[in-house]
Amino acid sequence: MPHIVQLLAPAKINLNLFITGVRQDGFHELDTLFLKLSAPSDTLHIEPGPAKSGLDLHCPVPGLAVEQNIIYKAWTLFSQATGHSPNWRVRVDKRIPQGMGLGGGSADAGIFLRHLNAWAGKNALSHAELLGLAARLGADVPFFVLDAKAARGRGIGERLTPCSPDLRGLHLVLACPQVHVDTAWAYAEWDRRHPNLPVLTSGELGTKSAAPETGLVLHNDFEEVVFAAFPVLREIKECLLRAGAAGAAMTGSGAGIFGLFRSLPSKKRAEEKLRKQNIPFYAQSF
Repeated sequence: MPHIVQLLAPAKINLNLFITGVRQDGFHELDTLFLKLSAPSDTLHIEPGPAKSGLDLHCPVPGLAVEQNIIYKAWTLFSQATGHSPNWRVRVDKRIPQGMGLGGGSADAGIFLRHLNAWAGKNALSHAELLGLAARLGADVPFFVLDAKAARGRGIGERLTPCSPDLRGLHLVLACPQVHVDTAWAYAEWDRRHPNLPVLTSGELGTKSAAPETGLVLHNDFEEVVFAAFPVLREIKECLLRAGAAGAAMTGSGAGIFGLFRSLPSKKRAEEKLRKQNIPFYAQSF
């Protein structure tokens, strides 16, 4: 390994997200369309550490013990599965805002697992085994292990099919307001509002579909419960639409809200509206 390796861990959005059922173990089945962004992104700096030092991790997440960090958990799981436990120092530059539904921790873990596997030599896992291990860390992690810009995810998000949504000529604006939405709360509130959500048998897992097979539909089932509790997020979505977005939606369980624009003037109009409200945002063109 070179003296220092830098890994870029990009954020993601869910272009759409449908909740299709609940499993007997309590987890929810999804049908979602993941898309990696060019920004924001975290950077992992990896260099060799002293012999028998294990993983020396420096990641600025306030109040989170190192052993509870998802990168540390990824290193531990990979070591247990393969016997490969390199002595590395890892420093993380966090740029992906937390609590936005952008998959920051999952992105870090996914790209780190890929790097671990690339350096495991004869102990390396197969692609399917690596995805299975990633799913044990979190529903979004397998997508970041996957070498694809976009993918449709089913099951809890781990059953992935790479795809290429047609975003040519579109411009994205992603608003990241100072609002924190707890994912566990969002699922619990969804369950409370939908007491008759079907409980899926083992044979049905990963098979339920909700997203249209053709065309790009921006939709998020979580908006129903999250917007009721955080009206400012609904207002931001409406702001993007009034600025000229062809469509807008929340990503993950929130609180990030994105809009897709067909023209640069409408994109710039949205950016100006967000600036006036002091709402941080990211933008890119496809």
